[in-house]
Amino acid sequence: MTEKKRGKFGFLGIPDPTLGIGDKVLDHVEEAQEEERKRLDEGDYYVMCPSCGRKQIKRNLLENGCFICGWKGTEEDIELAKAKRSSGISAGLDEKEEGYRIKCPNCGATLVTEEFKRNGCWRCGYKG
Repeated sequence: MTEKKRGKFGFLGIPDPTLGIGDKVLDHVEEAQEEERKRLDEGDYYVMCPSCGRKQIKRNLLENGCFICGWKGTEEDIELAKAKRSSGISAGLDEKEEGYRIKCPNCGATLVTEEFKRNGCWRCGYKG
């Protein structure tokens, strides 16, 4: 018998009390997640911002720009970034570019980037 079929309690010589149902449920969840990932990749409703890499509604991104980093561009720019991301090439994500929120390097509190740069961390007083 393989370890997968024996379940968690196989090492004790006790048969799996769930009769393998838990494994089947986990397999089903993983398959559903993979199908959803493929559907979103093939779909045209959501896209990733070419600048910051956050998922956004395509129409809003094209009309108003990215609400996180302020990027404005065309549909061709989005398609180019998508092709680069799928091939593993850097899609122009700049390491120095920061989003709306960051984490404090000292205590890990979530902070608004602009306020952190101006006042420091509200929780621990760290000044970057």
